Amino acid sequence: MRLAVWMAPALLMSQLSIANAADLKVAYVDMAQALNDVEDGKAAKAKLKADFDVKQKKLDELQQGFKAKQEDFEKKKAMMKDDARQAKREELEKDFVDIQQTYAKAQRELMDAEGKITQEIAQKLKTVIEKIGDRDGYQMILNISDTVLYYKRHQDITADVVKEYNRQYGKK
Repeated sequence: MRLAVWMAPALLMSQLSIANAADLKVAYVDMAQALNDVEDGKAAKAKLKADFDVKQKKLDELQQGFKAKQEDFEKKKAMMKDDARQAKREELEKDFVDIQQTYAKAQRELMDAEGKITQEIAQKLKTVIEKIGDRDGYQMILNISDTVLYYKRHQDITADVVKEYNRQYGKK
């Protein structure tokens, strides 16, 4: 008798959960794709690439200059006095460290800029997703690129999110 008393509420709860699950409206967004597809994302990518190209050109020039100095040193080191040879080696080592530091700084700057831009766009995307969720009556919108292993393709609203984002935040 006691078992029946406990089983009835559990059975009722499981039936309610099944009924609620049938009413659950879920959609999916691929945030990585949305970040790349929105106009702001494309513009940011182009700007970051242009910044990268400028920095890469500067690094290439530094490396070529260093290589020329190194080759010149290799040709002349046999004729140099020990103290001059040591001074030139130290100068080359300093130049090499400077190039490495310049490279690391450029890499940090690019990563920081990318992170900032990505965060700004992601925040706007979140706002758009919330509006679509409210407008279309979704109980839940999941990010496909996180841990969703399977989803029904017709529930993917990434294209709608990109379209709405561009409508709201795109160039006017």
